[in-house]
Amino acid sequence: MACFDLTQLDWTLEGWEPNGWRLGRTMETNTVITAAVRPIPARLPGSVQSALIREGIVPDWYEGLHSRDCEWVEHRNWIYEARLPAGAAPKGERVVLAADGLDYSGWILVDRREVASFSGALLPHRIDLTEWLSDGESHLIGIVFDLPPAEQGQMGYTCKSRYYKPRYNYGWDWCPRLVPIGVTGPLRLVTGAESAFAVRHIAAELLDDNRTGRVAVRIDAGPGAEEIRAELRDGDRVIGGATAAGWYGEAVLTLEDLAVEPWWPNGMGPTKTYTLALSATNAAGESLWTATRRLGFKRVAWLPCEGAPEGAEPWLCEVNGEPVFLQGVNWVPPCASYGDSADKDYSDLITLYRDMGCNIFRVWGGGILETETFYRLCDEAGILVWQEFPLSSSGINNTPPDDPEAIADVVRIAETYIERRAHHVSLLMWCGGNELTGKRNDTGADAPVDYSYPCIAALRDVVQRRDPFRRFVATSPTGPVFYATPDNYGKGIHHDVHGPWGFGPANGGFRDVEAWRAYWDGDDALFRSEVGMPAAATRAQFDRYSGGLEVWPPTSVYWLHSSSWWLQWDRYEKAIEGLEPDAALDEYIRVTQDVQAQAYAIAAATCKRRFPACGGFIIWMGHDCFPCPANNSVIDFMRNPKPAYHALREVFTGKAK
Repeated sequence: MACFDLTQLDWTLEGWEPNGWRLGRTMETNTVITAAVRPIPARLPGSVQSALIREGIVPDWYEGLHSRDCEWVEHRNWIYEARLPAGAAPKGERVVLAADGLDYSGWILVDRREVASFSGALLPHRIDLTEWLSDGESHLIGIVFDLPPAEQGQMGYTCKSRYYKPRYNYGWDWCPRLVPIGVTGPLRLVTGAESAFAVRHIAAELLDDNRTGRVAVRIDAGPGAEEIRAELRDGDRVIGGATAAGWYGEAVLTLEDLAVEPWWPNGMGPTKTYTLALSATNAAGESLWTATRRLGFKRVAWLPCEGAPEGAEPWLCEVNGEPVFLQGVNWVPPCASYGDSADKDYSDLITLYRDMGCNIFRVWGGGILETETFYRLCDEAGILVWQEFPLSSSGINNTPPDDPEAIADVVRIAETYIERRAHHVSLLMWCGGNELTGKRNDTGADAPVDYSYPCIAALRDVVQRRDPFRRFVATSPTGPVFYATPDNYGKGIHHDVHGPWGFGPANGGFRDVEAWRAYWDGDDALFRSEVGMPAAATRAQFDRYSGGLEVWPPTSVYWLHSSSWWLQWDRYEKAIEGLEPDAALDEYIRVTQDVQAQAYAIAAATCKRRFPACGGFIIWMGHDCFPCPANNSVIDFMRNPKPAYHALREVFTGKAK
């Protein structure tokens, strides 16, 4: 047995006062210390909080203000335990624990003995357990999670970023504090020869004729490998292959002159993918290791937008020789507790976006490296992925860290991002992070960072070294200015910009939809990677998730809990006064959703008409991962599309509802 899926075991979960599980007995009375939360059933992958909710120990943190009632969970040690059956790890063979996601830090136990430690929510972990599990016997496996680190939420100092645990969980303008703990991805025991092999990089390239492909593969090969083979397959048909003989260490294989079909973005053609089958055999022809990856073939060029000022980065994307207007949404995980997002959550959302006409997702720097499921579904849907590394703005200070240790940590994470996702044909580009700014520009405002910042230069270098066919940009937005204003139109300083996010004073003080339209009619930005307009959620969501709280007026604690940035009561109060609360809520939902639909449609259509002078348009944001009463999303937490979804669908596809 080369791989054993540990998530299929019967796991339990118990909670302890910090370090109580280590002490065992009290110093004063020699009393046995017991767990604060006695063992309950648990599912992996999954969060501690989700297990507690299922057992009724904490309330559903998506309802009302219940997320506040769950914050005590962060202040305990949590132990997952399961019985490993005899033979799961064959006797005499090497045994490695392979964990794609452990959030955040802690220890590994074997028969309640501490044998290893781990740290890092965004890193994969491979922990050698041969010394304790290679006897072939049954053992008790434990994973202890320490208290989560004191990471920053939305407000703080980016220069002090150290933990790189997803920051939105610590509180953002569309999510209250929900700090998950637990196993967030596959969890396996890899044994024998299989444990000595790893795929380090796969690069698929489409040549200029759009019919010929090339694949380069880099593998860490274990001892005893007489032959390593890579084959590209279309179903049962072998298209081409390559071998490396008698190899130990790093093996590089190149598959040339492959007759392939190109992969196209959504709405432009088929999303053709292939299977890359990898294997290693010993001198007797016996299999040592196998692996497969799905990949496709596209070629991307970035060209200057029409009329772009000299020196501006290129924002016109060309795929397989065809220019494409990039249109889509900023993506956040389906669930606030990202490790609890099910495959169906991903499938349902990506299907909605495919049908909406999206061809790009921006996965922003305050979140995660999106899952293998997400990338596979994007491959199939024809949706390109702009993946950011784990840095984001903080309001007070938005500059990346500059000390060598912090830079080394984020570079290490970036290397694993590339190793794990670079084979996906949907992956379009890498980015240093979200809304990183530094020195002031000529207008007196903070300017987006560039490659002169040591952290950004280090991330650029790792992409150039590990994934040279893909683009890297320093941050989003990029260029001389962060935000586009009418007084700066025509000056050539609006490259990739963010905003506006509504009608409020901070966004230009738009009086009405017509003032919004006038702003976009004069726009000269080369790319719009964040545009927002808030609206209330659907009535069904209020009914399901208000938790019995008063939901009217939209200044109540229920709204302020997660949507304080997105209240528009001062704008619409007079139009709704005099109505009974129930009717007022319905009217408020209708009015705000109608304005959102108009505003998004105006902005998207204007940018698309300017193509190729404007390379793309991406809204902030696509869907809610928490049931916010109001947000910039076009799909609420219950997966109900708002009218803005259909308005954008008409712009993106040219088809009405």
